[in-house]
Amino acid sequence: MSVWYKKTLGLLGLGLATTLVSSSVVSCGVASFDAILNRVVNDKVYKANYTMNVSSWNTAHSMQAEDSRIWANTFDTFLSTDQYGRIYGSLAVSEYGQDMNKLKEGYSYVGNHSNDFKTWTYAVRPMNWVDTNGKVVIGNKPDIVYDGVIEAAIYALNPNNNSDVSELWVSFIDGAEHVQELFSEGKDQEAINFIKSDRFGIQKGEKWEEYDTVKFNLTKSASYFESLLTYSVFSPIQDSKKGVLNDYTKALYNGAYYVQQAPQNGKIILKKNEEYALKDSTKIETLEYNYLDGASAAKERTLFESGSTSFFELKSDDLKGWNRYIGKGEESYENPNFGSAYQMESPDKAGSFMLVYNYFNANITNGALPKDEQERALSASKLLQSKAARAYISTTIDRTEMVRYFSKTIDEPGKPSQMLRNTYTGVGVSAHEGKDYTEYVADKYNEKVNSNQNTQKDDNPLADGKDPYKGKSHELTGETQEQLRQDTLNFIKENNIKTQKVKGYKGDRVVLKLILSPSNNTSMNPYINMMMKAFNSVEGNPIYVETKTMSSTDEYRTEGSKGATDLFLSGWSPDYKDPSSFLETITLTGPYRGYNGTSRLFKKDTNGNYVLANEKVKTGETDDLLKAMVDYSDGYKEADKNKNEPDERYKAFAEQEFNYFYENFLALPLYTKAMPKVWQVSHLTPYTKSVEAFGTAQFKLYNVLIDSQLRSKEAYDKALKEFNENKALVKVDWTKNRQGAHWKVQTDKDGNPLNFN
Repeated sequence: MSVWYKKTLGLLGLGLATTLVSSSVVSCGVASFDAILNRVVNDKVYKANYTMNVSSWNTAHSMQAEDSRIWANTFDTFLSTDQYGRIYGSLAVSEYGQDMNKLKEGYSYVGNHSNDFKTWTYAVRPMNWVDTNGKVVIGNKPDIVYDGVIEAAIYALNPNNNSDVSELWVSFIDGAEHVQELFSEGKDQEAINFIKSDRFGIQKGEKWEEYDTVKFNLTKSASYFESLLTYSVFSPIQDSKKGVLNDYTKALYNGAYYVQQAPQNGKIILKKNEEYALKDSTKIETLEYNYLDGASAAKERTLFESGSTSFFELKSDDLKGWNRYIGKGEESYENPNFGSAYQMESPDKAGSFMLVYNYFNANITNGALPKDEQERALSASKLLQSKAARAYISTTIDRTEMVRYFSKTIDEPGKPSQMLRNTYTGVGVSAHEGKDYTEYVADKYNEKVNSNQNTQKDDNPLADGKDPYKGKSHELTGETQEQLRQDTLNFIKENNIKTQKVKGYKGDRVVLKLILSPSNNTSMNPYINMMMKAFNSVEGNPIYVETKTMSSTDEYRTEGSKGATDLFLSGWSPDYKDPSSFLETITLTGPYRGYNGTSRLFKKDTNGNYVLANEKVKTGETDDLLKAMVDYSDGYKEADKNKNEPDERYKAFAEQEFNYFYENFLALPLYTKAMPKVWQVSHLTPYTKSVEAFGTAQFKLYNVLIDSQLRSKEAYDKALKEFNENKALVKVDWTKNRQGAHWKVQTDKDGNPLNFN
């Protein structure tokens, strides 16, 4: 998995999840509230935007978020999530697991799992592959789903295909790593034969009623495996030989919609698939996506006001829109000026952004660069090996200066940004008995940091909107800011690290570079520069952070992906409902290894132990840095493999996450994009769409409805009240409020069958 793919964002996407379509579709005037409220729209057509052309129409190839935004509706997944966060069967039959476990009270999995959660079996629905006219090309036949999953395995596990999803296959599917090795050795046919044998981790199961079954044998116990099946990673593809599939006309579709047209930089149109097994609950007939050419929340609003889109979200970077629809002050945030705005949960809540420290800048060995840049990069990489230097940066930098970009309309003067995030694992990713995993990390913080303090203990010192770093060097390290500064100066001197003069600042400094994307020049970049200017202006600071805006987004991506920067801003959101979805990424073998430089700094010797790969960057703390990284990686793997009971698992993970960010300061958590309360103006019927961060359901329009007119404040308040009541019922008993063709028997809030006659 790469940091550019489905669940990670470089600075390119740090804040602007929405950019906007050509201004040619925006009306000149601003629609009045009355005009917006009186507008009647077609309830069979959904209108939205997209920011990047689909890079691939092959779900075994891509993990890019913008791809998922479109083909979540055209390619089906085994499972999905509804508006209550409940997992149901999409390709799979929702009731199979429950039927196979009738004697187990409260069994609430779609599949049938073994006692150790290492084997999962699913009954699968009939499936058809259709073309861009919605015509069946390959009709349902025995084992069509299984055959498609095998094709996905053949594609994803061949390194020559550069699949974004290969690491998830290797991490979860028994035998996948062996297959990947066979492909790497050029033994393609042997690899394919192994995939199709009874030794591979995906097998045909026994027939259940009239349905085929598919069995997954995993490398490890994973009680959360069903959350991963809401994502397209293990979904069937039609033919592995079709390759990346850049051309939508050469793809076949098995989802709720098929692609009618998808021109580059043009309007994408998806039409209802009448050959889809669950077509009766595909209520919206046409999905239209206009290409985006800007990066402005204000334009997103004006597009809605002109009738060009079906919804928009209120954001603080659109100050004019915020003041108009929400108003000023805390009271307005609770009760907006525009009564037809309604509250919603945001999938962004589970995503987190962090500042990555690069311990081996790729420019060090780039002979094409001037010698002074190579030497500067070497000095920066050496400096970041110092724990004192990292602690100094983490506890001196004022993250609020940057994060205020997202939260300025709701923040109180003199207090931290309400959107500061203090864990890497996102809020709401996983919980045990009502306790969020991030609270386990907070417990560890209290245990190790606050236990010896005389101050009153905070039950959750790491909650969003608090700052457990700024000015807290003594609590975290036992040293004052001045002592950390002096330790950093001593490290620079003892390791002969070159410093340089910086115009406008006193003294010699080690210069660290942070690259920025030009796409954020008029939005977030000024706030980043403000934060770094404040840091650079600290009296006696031995470090200077120089921000550099790349000439293009392509250059930004290239430089970031090869690790040609000392600091890098990046984010991650979950692939599945477990902390490991985050914590694996920062191990020595995780996808961040190229961004934090550990793949260049360390290598394995003949005994399989990590050692320094380049003596040129050795310092007095190289061994300590290596130990910290190895201890984290080993600790993570131990917990992931052997801790299966949720409470024990989360405690073990929390220990590792605390050590990574608060004991060793190996990176710095930054923020969440989700406001504490999110307001949306939308023609989508409220609370009929999934908002889960994991999987692709947040992009799906299956079983979602459109209101032809916006509702009144009273109607939205009533809908929210009913939704919360229903959600609470479903949480206790997943057989209640079952509505949609994906259930054999649909039920009301009391669990009674609904009669549609």
